[in-house]
Amino acid sequence: MIIVRYSEIGLKGSHARRMMENRLRGNIIQGLLRAGENATFRWERGRLFLDGYSNPETVMEVLSRTMGVKSLSEVTEMVFSSPSEIVIRATELYAGSLRGKKFAVRTRRAGGQNFTSINLNLLVGDALFPYSAGVDLEHPDLEVNIELRDNRAYFFNSSRPGPGGLPIGSEGKLVALVSGGIDSPVAAWMAMKRGSPLEFVFVSLAHPVDTVDFLSAMKRLVARWGHGYDPVIHIMDGSSIVAELAGRDDYSAPSVTFKRILYSVAARIAVSTGAYGIVTGESLGQVSSQTPENLMVINRGTDIPVYRPLAGMDKDEITDLARRIGTFPESSKGEFCSLFSRNSIMGVTVQQVDHDMAMFPFVDKLIASDTTINGSEIDHYTMGIPDIDLRGKDIELDPVVVDLRGHDKFDEWHYPGSVHARIGDVKELIDRFGKGRTFVFYCQKGLQSAYAASEARKMGAVAYYMDTEGLKKTLRSRKPDPS
Repeated sequence: MIIVRYSEIGLKGSHARRMMENRLRGNIIQGLLRAGENATFRWERGRLFLDGYSNPETVMEVLSRTMGVKSLSEVTEMVFSSPSEIVIRATELYAGSLRGKKFAVRTRRAGGQNFTSINLNLLVGDALFPYSAGVDLEHPDLEVNIELRDNRAYFFNSSRPGPGGLPIGSEGKLVALVSGGIDSPVAAWMAMKRGSPLEFVFVSLAHPVDTVDFLSAMKRLVARWGHGYDPVIHIMDGSSIVAELAGRDDYSAPSVTFKRILYSVAARIAVSTGAYGIVTGESLGQVSSQTPENLMVINRGTDIPVYRPLAGMDKDEITDLARRIGTFPESSKGEFCSLFSRNSIMGVTVQQVDHDMAMFPFVDKLIASDTTINGSEIDHYTMGIPDIDLRGKDIELDPVVVDLRGHDKFDEWHYPGSVHARIGDVKELIDRFGKGRTFVFYCQKGLQSAYAASEARKMGAVAYYMDTEGLKKTLRSRKPDPS
């Protein structure tokens, strides 16, 4: 038998509590079915008891990733009529495990027993002491936990934490802007933990490279933590947006404008799907587009609430949580803002962004490219993405090597013979050198170069992308480190 505990649900009024308990039970059932398991359920004042399953480890894994579950334990159950019966059963269960170990006994009660938790701790402790190396209440080698509920006792020696929060579906739906990076999947997870089912919006800037990374992050998030619902995922082609913002010099604040575009798209989807707000992954001050001043400008023109679960967290805290919940990306290709602006702009005005937004039908372009799938269709959709290897692994056949970094980085170090260019210069480069040449684009982390390689492929050229460190490794494999 497994006992499941929850906390916040028990604080709700009777009507809300029953609704959330039913939602939690339904989500657990769906999670178990996905894992090929089933169980019987019994509710009892703030506890859910599961029995009748075949593999306890599988069931506990599902429960530990179900929103609303505070903790869980595999337990041994007994019916008792006196404390002495509990003492006898505790001795049967734990005496053989205590040789050479120090222990502690901890009892919790709910119901009308005629003895106290302290009384039972002393009785069980006295019975187990001869089999042990002594008692240690601070750091025991073995902890004997006994939970009493009326005339039933439940024995366990460990608890596994769950995420806590509220069951998914117990709060209103939100729209989450998510990439394949570190921050936004964590923000989405935190909104899911508060009980909100999400629709996800992703704008691809370097298809298929960033789309595959995004879908990988989505699969981990949904499969591990989305028990109880099958989210809708919106995938949009943002290549025309990049070409417009990065290919012209008359945009005042392209990186901040791009964030406004994303908000506007998410707001339109939220209104059309009956969602109550937008979830984003900003952390105050982490990058220039996330200062309070610029966030205020980004918010203008969006009439729907914007939720930022990560606002007060620093990068280390976000990264640690991403690793813990399993959404940390295998590789990082950098942030979108590097596509549009090499210099930070701290004090963008509303007028500047309004001016930029009026220059091109950004939102309409993205909405027109919207492809929707369900979370359960991620594998099928991913299999349909052409398996085009854009990742450069070496420099061969005298390619045109293109450095997309800023002038300062280029002057500090660049690949010998490389051409310095902006991300909006891809067509000009192909016209200049010809489609018969192989192009290798590189940037600091890979996002800009992945976009450039993808666009060059669309124009009929053979193109690959690399990051700076990968390129330096290529050189080091041939000769001493050039740096």
